Amino acid sequence: MKYLTSLSKRYLYIHVLLVAASLSLAAIIILQSLNIGQLIDGVLHQSIPYQLLAIILAILIGRSVLHFAIKWLGVVLSARIKHQLRRSVIDEKRPAADTLNLSTEGIEGIDSFYADYLPQVYRSAIIPSAIIVFLLFFHRNAALIMLITAPFVPLFYIIIGINTAKKATDQMTALNQFAGYFLDAIRGIVTIKLFNNEARVKQDIAEKSEGFRAKTMIILKTAFLSTLMIEFITMLSIGIIALEIGLGLIVFKTISFYTAIVVLMLAPEFYNALKDLGAAFHTGKQAEGYAELLSGQGAERIQYAYSVRDTIKMNTQLAYSNFSMQIHDELPVRHAVIFGPSGAGKSTFAKMLSGVETHGHGQIELPAYLENNMIYMSQQPFVMNDTLRHNVTMFNPVSEEALLSAARQVDMLERIQALPQGFDTVLGSGGEQLSGGETHRLMLMRALLNPAAMIIFDEPTAMLDAKTAGIVRATLKELSERSIVYTIAHQRTTIQSADYLIYIEAGRVTHGKPADFREQEFYQVVMQDV
Repeated sequence: MKYLTSLSKRYLYIHVLLVAASLSLAAIIILQSLNIGQLIDGVLHQSIPYQLLAIILAILIGRSVLHFAIKWLGVVLSARIKHQLRRSVIDEKRPAADTLNLSTEGIEGIDSFYADYLPQVYRSAIIPSAIIVFLLFFHRNAALIMLITAPFVPLFYIIIGINTAKKATDQMTALNQFAGYFLDAIRGIVTIKLFNNEARVKQDIAEKSEGFRAKTMIILKTAFLSTLMIEFITMLSIGIIALEIGLGLIVFKTISFYTAIVVLMLAPEFYNALKDLGAAFHTGKQAEGYAELLSGQGAERIQYAYSVRDTIKMNTQLAYSNFSMQIHDELPVRHAVIFGPSGAGKSTFAKMLSGVETHGHGQIELPAYLENNMIYMSQQPFVMNDTLRHNVTMFNPVSEEALLSAARQVDMLERIQALPQGFDTVLGSGGEQLSGGETHRLMLMRALLNPAAMIIFDEPTAMLDAKTAGIVRATLKELSERSIVYTIAHQRTTIQSADYLIYIEAGRVTHGKPADFREQEFYQVVMQDV
């Protein structure tokens, strides 16, 4: 459980709140027993303190609120760690089936550790301890019996829980293997039918499904058996305390009826806390089985890091580990062009900047206003098998007027109006097909209709006719008035239109204003070639 516990260390404040709530709950339980004992004792002596009813009602309400608070804190902790783990699983190189199962079944499998087990650990550590301390002063014999019998409950659960963790790991491994086989069968369904192997594959899937069901039932069987045994142990322990109380009350007359009632009410509370820990420990060990697969064993994590090249200074701050970029206020960059020989790493540079690709070890740090506020437009814009409207709005709410304006701006309005359903025409497989130039104009409409602080274009005018290239350059100019625009380009016209240049060759970066480049030999060669 070390791996699961380590994930929760960053949320220290939730642990502090859990301890505070558990301490309050322990105090409430002791007060409840004292007041109910006083009420019952008063009834027997025909002296009912009615004000105790209001106090007991307030205590019961407070106890319910604290139970809810502890449960809610566990759910919050679980939700935050599951979100963290899903991002981690996506950043790991695993087979598709493993990624799918770990991001769903695997991560949901550890939910019980944070939502149930961890809060119960605090309750079971604090409540029994508080009851023991109280009874040492209130009725020492009962406290000693509890101290002797208490270890049997968690000990029994630990023995069963260790075996459960192994079975849970086997269950998750079986699920991954089954899912991988099923996905492979789906991918190769045409080949399977061609070779007339449907019956054998169906039989294999049925056998693997039955094997997974059997492993799941073994875990459930263990859980039911362990619960039965713990109930038996706690029943015997409470019986011993009741026997001691009965002897002291009736035979030896060493304790009062009030003391007997309070002790008999606290005894189930004491053992219930331990019993609940045992049940939670069972789910915790089951979660540990999933954690072994989530901890990254056998998976190659995608790390973020970049070698030291240079420092580029511009209008914001982008840090790549030892590689940083800064944009100063005195240098208001609106349109920066990245250029250089083919294969120099321009596209890789742009993808790393936008977060589309990662290489090496480390991390990229971006200023807050650029976080989730960047758009990367590749050389080959992706067209979804959906309506043209959804392709350009990316499912964001956009008015009809804005759609018409963007289409008119990129000279696509007439083409769209000629489509069977206009903006609601389906594109892609089985739908309307667009030419390369029209697809690039679609990309520009996306940029116009989905504003971002930074937009990165990868050779937006490559292999376009003169008219479409002109539309692209005009749109880039307009976009640069409201966003920082980075463009990978080879055309002289695009390079000359920039107010900042980044030249990449052989892993080295040169940067500056256009005026700084005019005397550079490589710049003169590039401007002659492009």
